[in-house]
Amino acid sequence: MKLLRKTIFRLILILPLSFAVLSLSAQSDPTGKSAATRTYAITNASIVQSPGNVMEGGTIVIKNGLISAVGKNVAVPDDAEVLDGTGMYVYPGFIDGMSNIAAKRPDAMPRPNNLFTPDPPNDYAGITPENHVVDQIDIGSSSIDGMRKAGFTISHTVPYGRMLPGSGALVLLADRTHADEMMLAEDVSMFTQFTGAPGAYPGNVLGIMAKWRNLYRNAVNNKQHTEMYAQDPSGLERPTQDRVTQAFFPVVARTKTVFYNTTTSLTAQRALRLQKELGFNLAVANLKEAWDLADAFKAGGAQLYMSMDIPDEPKDSKDEDKSEEVKALEVRRMEWYKKYLTQYAELQAAGVKFGFSTMGTRGNKVKTNIMTMIEHGLSADDALAALTTNPASMLGIDKVAGTLDAGKIGNMVVSTGPYFEKKSQVKYVFVDGDKYEYEVKEAKKKGDDTETDATPAAAGGNDPAVGTWAYSLETPQGSQGGDMVITKENGLYKGVLTSDDGSPDTDMNNLSFRDGTLAFDFDIDAGGQSVQVVVTGTIDGNSYEATATASVGGQSFEMTWIATKSDGQ
Repeated sequence: MKLLRKTIFRLILILPLSFAVLSLSAQSDPTGKSAATRTYAITNASIVQSPGNVMEGGTIVIKNGLISAVGKNVAVPDDAEVLDGTGMYVYPGFIDGMSNIAAKRPDAMPRPNNLFTPDPPNDYAGITPENHVVDQIDIGSSSIDGMRKAGFTISHTVPYGRMLPGSGALVLLADRTHADEMMLAEDVSMFTQFTGAPGAYPGNVLGIMAKWRNLYRNAVNNKQHTEMYAQDPSGLERPTQDRVTQAFFPVVARTKTVFYNTTTSLTAQRALRLQKELGFNLAVANLKEAWDLADAFKAGGAQLYMSMDIPDEPKDSKDEDKSEEVKALEVRRMEWYKKYLTQYAELQAAGVKFGFSTMGTRGNKVKTNIMTMIEHGLSADDALAALTTNPASMLGIDKVAGTLDAGKIGNMVVSTGPYFEKKSQVKYVFVDGDKYEYEVKEAKKKGDDTETDATPAAAGGNDPAVGTWAYSLETPQGSQGGDMVITKENGLYKGVLTSDDGSPDTDMNNLSFRDGTLAFDFDIDAGGQSVQVVVTGTIDGNSYEATATASVGGQSFEMTWIATKSDGQ
C-alpha cells in the first residue's frame, strides 16, 4: 500500500479532491471468428417502436447493420438468423447523453518545476479543448459491455480532465478492433466542468468562470480577425495561430454545443449564467439537483441530461432515546430524498425535455434506478423517451437512432418482458447490427427458499466472493497491485489485502456480499493522517470492478479497483 499512501498524502497537500461494472464479455461470437450472418429477424415480439407506440406480434429485421423492415407481415430473409420473440419486448437502443464510457483516465500530469501559479501551462491547468476523447478510448474497457448489458447502444463519451478536457464523441458500444470503428460521430461537443488546477489559477469556481469568459471573448475577436484576414489580408496583421482559441470557433459559431458537467443546482445556475451572458449553445449534464430549475431550462433553451445516480435511502437511527434535534434531522433527510426522487416526474410535468447521463452510475444499477424514478411518478413512456427519443433529438441523431424504423441503425434492446418490470431481463442487445446475447437467470419458484448465486452462500467453494483475487488499484500516481483474500466462517466474511510492494497486510473491514455487490473498507496512514478507503463494486463470474473512494478532510476522490479471481477456495 506504499504507493496508495504516497498518492493520498500528495493529494492532501496539493489536490482539490474533485475526481469525478464489470460484466463478462457476451459477444455473439466469443471465438473471435466472424458471425455466420449479419441478418437477423425477431418474430412474434412486442415491438416498442417509440414511447407509447407498441406493435404486438410484430417482426423486425436487421440486415447489414440497419433495420430493414418492421411490421406484422414482414418477409424473413432466407439468410436470417431467426429469433423467436414470443413474450419478448423489443426497444430502441438506449442513448447515454454524457458519460466516460470506454474512456480511460490518463495519467495525472506532475506539478511542473518552478510553476508560475497565476498563469500555469494550459495542460496543467486542464485547458485543452483542442483534445479529442478518441485519444482516450480503450476498446477493451469493461464499461462498454457493462452499459451495453443495461441496454445502452450509443454513448456521448467525453474525456477525462480538468476545466476543459476536450471534445466528446458519439460512440457505438460495440466490440471493435480499433476505436475509429466505434465512432458514430467525432468532435460533437466541447466538454467543460468546474474542476480547477491544483494549487494554481484557475483553481476555484470564480476563477474558472472568469477564465471561461476570457477564453470565449478572445475566440470571438480572433475568429472575426481570422475571417477578415481570409477575405482580404492586405493591411492586416496575421492572426495568431492558437489551438485553444481555435477550438472555440465552432462554439462561437453555435455549431458545437458546450456540455457542462454540473451536479448541483448552484453549478447548473452558474453554467446557465455563462450561457446567457455569452450566447453559446449549452447542455447541462449529470445534474442531480434540478427541482428549482424547471423555469430556467424552459426559458434558457439549454439541453438537460439528468444524472442516473440515485442516493441510498436515508436510515433513521434505532436509538429509542434520540433527541428532538436528531428526529428533526431525520425528517429533513427523508424530505430531501423524496424531493430528489420526484424531480424527474416534476420536470416532465413542467414540460422540460431531458435525457440521462450515466456518469458515476454502474451498469447493474441502471434499471433499478429508473424503476425507482417510475415508482416516484415518472411514467414508463417518459422514462423510455429520456433513454431514446429525447437524447437522439438533442444530440442530432434522430434520423439514424432513437426509434425502431426501417433505415435506422440496427440498435435494439430485447428483454424477456416489459423492460420496466422488475422480473424482466435483457436477453439480447444489438449494436450496429451485431448481436450480443446475455444469460437469462431462471426466476425462483414459489416456495423455493434456495439461495441464488447472487446471495451469500454457505461457507465453501460455491460462494462467488470467497477465494483469492488479484487486484489492481488505479490511482492518479500509478497502479497498486496485490491480492485480496476472502474467507467465510459461520456466515461471516473476513478478508485481508496483500500488496505487491511488500507493505504489511491490511484488514478488509465491514466486508459484505449480497445481490452481486461486494463492499468493504480499509484504513491507511497517509502522512500521519488516518484515511478510510471505501470499495464498492459488482462481482460477475471471476471478475470484480469497483469504485474505491478515499475521504480526506471532508472531501473525497474516486479510483478504479479491478480484480480477477485466481482460485475458488
